[in-house]
Amino acid sequence: MKTEKSNQIKLEEHIMANTIKNLMANVKREKLLSISNIFVMTLTFVLLGFFISIIVGTQTTLKRLEQQAQITAFFKDDFPEKNIMELKARLETDERILSVAYVSKDQAFKIFTDINKDEPVLLESISADILPASLEIRAKKLSDLGNISSELSSLDGVEEVKYFRDVIDKFKTFSGVITIIGVALLIIFFLTSYAVIIVTLRTTIHSKGTELEIMKLVGASDTYVKTPLLYQGMFFGIVSAFVASIILVLYLQVFLAFMAGGFLGMDNNALTIFPGVFVRPILFQLFLVIILLISGVSLGYLGSLTAVKKYLKY
Repeated sequence: MKTEKSNQIKLEEHIMANTIKNLMANVKREKLLSISNIFVMTLTFVLLGFFISIIVGTQTTLKRLEQQAQITAFFKDDFPEKNIMELKARLETDERILSVAYVSKDQAFKIFTDINKDEPVLLESISADILPASLEIRAKKLSDLGNISSELSSLDGVEEVKYFRDVIDKFKTFSGVITIIGVALLIIFFLTSYAVIIVTLRTTIHSKGTELEIMKLVGASDTYVKTPLLYQGMFFGIVSAFVASIILVLYLQVFLAFMAGGFLGMDNNALTIFPGVFVRPILFQLFLVIILLISGVSLGYLGSLTAVKKYLKY
């Protein structure tokens, strides 16, 4: 029993050693195709990583807009401050609203003065009485801004309601276009990588045609013959994914520093990978590397399996 088990272990070790030997021989034999394959697949995985990063950046930006987007309701000069404060209290009980801030005429004048401190001529013609009092309202969700704005516009005493609807709509349109372009490019590059793997292995199989036939004639199993070829495709996928991971991690260091530096004002540097799901940047990078490596192994395996089945008739 021990002898049979020992023989089985030795056989497995021999098969593995032969697989690695054949793998490296195949790669060296077709250097140009191997380099081309790795190059195209690396581009594919870099594109995949960029696409995932853009989606995460879009989600994070959208969350930031939800936190910062506000409606400003300006009141008529003769509308009593008491009524404004009553409206403020009523709005604060609305579940859709995150916060409400009152800006008096004097506060509005101070803000205006700070903004235009370099324009003395303009300041001379403006007084606190001219500027309207207002309420600055932040909603919990961007989707509620339109309804809240319409409701405020219909209230007595409200002269004008403003919010950055155009900015929000343009951002949603932009993110949608980026997503469509990203998906299209990913499909093209994945199909290209898949085809390149098949071409590379087809060349390898054709160049080793006689050798493979001899191996079959002397009793080599199907697994023994095709395993090095399957590993070759997976090798391309892993190497490409690893190189792409290095490139993307370096890129993300700059990208995340840019986001954390105040452009998006991320809270605690949290990234929104899905609506309501927040992770630290380091976890996102780890998550991205894992996705790329799994994608590399999967793409390499599927491409090589297709080539083996097509050209070795397995």
